[in-house]
Amino acid sequence: MASHSGGADATSGISRVRGLLWAEVRAYALLVRVAFREAAQYRTSLALRSLTEAAATVLDLAAIGIIFAHLPALDGFSLAEVAFLYGTSALAFALAEAFLGPIDRLGWHIREGRFDVVLIRPVSALVQTATLAFSPQRVARAVQPAVIVLVSCLAVPVHWTPDRVLLVPAMVLCGTVLASSAFVTTAAVLFVAPDASVAVAASTQGSALAARYPMTVYGHHVALLLTVVLPIGFVSWLPALHVLSRPDPLGLPTALRFASPLVAAAGMAVAAFSWRAGVRRYRSTGS
Repeated sequence: MASHSGGADATSGISRVRGLLWAEVRAYALLVRVAFREAAQYRTSLALRSLTEAAATVLDLAAIGIIFAHLPALDGFSLAEVAFLYGTSALAFALAEAFLGPIDRLGWHIREGRFDVVLIRPVSALVQTATLAFSPQRVARAVQPAVIVLVSCLAVPVHWTPDRVLLVPAMVLCGTVLASSAFVTTAAVLFVAPDASVAVAASTQGSALAARYPMTVYGHHVALLLTVVLPIGFVSWLPALHVLSRPDPLGLPTALRFASPLVAAAGMAVAAFSWRAGVRRYRSTGS
């Protein structure tokens, strides 16, 4: 009887967690839909801002063009291969910014006393923080890297086996989860240091930039740091080595090329723990 009772409790607990997660997803979708409907009231402004966001990403691609205008290859990687690394990593971070971009304003919300209101509403504080200043035009940032991914996939000289084809969307999905987890984890610092918004934004943007190039361009030790200690290499670098049929210059185990889902799951756990710890340490401004 005890085993049956324990199994029923476990099933009930899983169902409860699943229900809570689904409720948060629905709340997030509702708040995002409201933001899109509000933005649609000013269609010209939305279109111009979206074009501005999309144009801003072109500057990053221009930097790669300048490099290859002077070099035939970047640390042994061709233009098409670097474009593939750039596209997959930039797309992952662009999607993460589209989903959670406003979370980097948490420090402002805390200083101005707006986070007090967040805590008394019957919706997850994380969902509310991610949608307080949701900008629909941020979605436009994903357009350019998505196009680069498609073009680079056609340009890289690889034999597209089923595992490589499936790995491309998988690495973008896992990269998005990793980037989102990094955003949440670093934003949690703002609960104890609300004036550190600039430092938090710089760390996330630095991670996004570091993921766009072959890890080896930073030197062996830094590359190991960005791959083994910080999971930046799992966003696109390691799975891309399998897609591009290239050996690992760092000599890491081949199994790590397929470890992004596990690392993404671990990143989500760290982000959840950090966020909850931050909320517990939050002190109201009294305003």
